[in-house]
Amino acid sequence: MIVTLIVFLGWIVSVCLHEFGHAIIAYWGGDKTVKDKGYLTLNPLKYTDVSLSLVLPIVFLLIGGIPLPGGAVYINRSLIRNRWWDSAMSAAGPAATFMVALVLSVPFRLGNPLEAVETSLSLGTFELETLTTQDQLWLALAFLGMLEVAGAVLNLLPVPSLDGFGIIEPWLPPPLQQQVRKYSRYGFLVLFGLLWFVPAANAAFWGLVYGLSQQLGIPVLFSRMGYLVFRQWSWLPLVILVVTIAIGQRLNPRAQVRSNQRVDLQRAIANAESAVQANPNQPQYWYQKGQLLLADHQYEAAEAAFHQAIQLKPDADTWHSRGIALLFMQQYEHAIAAFDETLHLQSDQSLAWVHRGRAQRGLQRYEDEITDYEQALALDPENANIWCDHGLAHYHLGQYKAAIDSFDRAAYIDPSSWTAWYLKGLALMPQQQFERAIRCYDHALNLRADATQTWIAKGSALLQLQDFEGAIASYDQALSLEPENATAVYNKACTYSLQGQREKALEMLSQALNLDPKVSDLAASDVDLDPLRSEPAFQQLMAGYHSNSDGAMISG
Repeated sequence: MIVTLIVFLGWIVSVCLHEFGHAIIAYWGGDKTVKDKGYLTLNPLKYTDVSLSLVLPIVFLLIGGIPLPGGAVYINRSLIRNRWWDSAMSAAGPAATFMVALVLSVPFRLGNPLEAVETSLSLGTFELETLTTQDQLWLALAFLGMLEVAGAVLNLLPVPSLDGFGIIEPWLPPPLQQQVRKYSRYGFLVLFGLLWFVPAANAAFWGLVYGLSQQLGIPVLFSRMGYLVFRQWSWLPLVILVVTIAIGQRLNPRAQVRSNQRVDLQRAIANAESAVQANPNQPQYWYQKGQLLLADHQYEAAEAAFHQAIQLKPDADTWHSRGIALLFMQQYEHAIAAFDETLHLQSDQSLAWVHRGRAQRGLQRYEDEITDYEQALALDPENANIWCDHGLAHYHLGQYKAAIDSFDRAAYIDPSSWTAWYLKGLALMPQQQFERAIRCYDHALNLRADATQTWIAKGSALLQLQDFEGAIASYDQALSLEPENATAVYNKACTYSLQGQREKALEMLSQALNLDPKVSDLAASDVDLDPLRSEPAFQQLMAGYHSNSDGAMISG
């Protein structure tokens, strides 16, 4: 079992390093979105889809096949600077796999650890039951090292869908690239069929793998013995893996759905990029690409795609979409200009007025924001979301009664709007109507129990009523939904501080600062933390973060 577990876990690590290699080169080469997707974390769960990234390669190992690292990271190639970086990105994965093989070969270069086993094999007297734990360790290293060599060689084959073809693809004529992409999904199947069913192809492949393994110093004889031992228990890790994934999906089905949706979106973006390259003068393809990038939160790339579409054919929808991308990029003046172009072409587009208002909010022009929402409401008076925006603008101006009136109107139009009840609760807080605010938050939570910000807001209202246990319970509910929500952790620190539980307060404050160093700016003057200020631990904690707070404060 030792051999099986070592190979199983080692393969998972090598797949993660393989995909990390692709991601880090893509990041250096211009695609900064890989960081937001979590591809630079070496976390196996971040590599797109467990079934594609890990299960498929392991299944091939367990059935006696060959290692096939899954296409676990999705790169926006349009963001890569040039063809050299594009090729390097494809080469990085196999390079990482080969480096793992090189590391695994080092112990064998330092000596022959299994001379007795080798002698027994040559005499035909070897039995698996005679292996010691140390023997199994060496056999596992040999087998895993050989598999890493096989993985590197396999991925360097110039077959569409593998990294070897990805290295040369940027240098091929665009028409040829388009033709090959149409059939790339079949490249893997054809290759697997050749290696599995054509003896000559299989012999050539494994002959090359064994030769390279020997050059590295990995004994092929030990690799084969490692395979035999591995096969004895190969079913157990597979069962554990399948059960683990099944339990994970049962406990967190939304995460699996989101993961699948992200995979589908990345594939759609890749297809849109192909369409743009094949039809660069067709504005609809640029528009479709921009919409997909917008959905994937790649706002700069989306804005560039919409800009290209506008150059070919300016229309209201494209200007509007470009304005939305600029809004997310916090380029509010440019966003307003884009929405003005939209309204010039189509003055009755209510959403353009709404988004123009939100850009005004970003500039803290709340009076102008209200004017834009009133224009939108004149076109669409029964839209609850617009009434919520309208109320929020009044809230920012301190006009709480007008804000509550707008939120009430939104709730009347759409009784299922949890946002209206949540925002009404916020508007009641400055008026110290905490009991009413809590009732609003409870109503919102009845409509949507997984709204983290509502649990945090309810905790703040309970804290004002000195219901410390209730406040902690609300913050814990928020953290069960978002374990790394710095606002909820910070508010727990404040609650413990007011309770006189200084050790817990300092522990929570330290966690909040680790999650978001900008918390130190708030903690520096928060009266709720006054009971802690005389504590040396508090002073040391604040001194360590206050000068380095360069993160963005999380809003609850």
